[in-house]
Amino acid sequence: MIVTLAIMVGYFAWAFGPYFGWVPVWLGEWAFKLPIVLAVYLMLFIVLWIGYTMATTPPPIPLENPLELERELEEDKEEGEKEKKEP
Repeated sequence: MIVTLAIMVGYFAWAFGPYFGWVPVWLGEWAFKLPIVLAVYLMLFIVLWIGYTMATTPPPIPLENPLELERELEEDKEEGEKEKKEP
């Protein structure tokens, strides 16, 4: 809580300092510009990451026959039951 309050006071002084003469005007402008730029870059980075992931993920292996998947699942289930029965 104390760190958050200190950051809030610091940001207030940074953003509104030019009006009170605490900081130069050009530095006070960055209090509004920097968070906006960082937010935009963060969103663009997330979009970049999603695009990279989509581009590099291999496509799923196509099944020749859609029923093959069901057969494989049934076979795996039967093998699991056999393993349970065999001590």
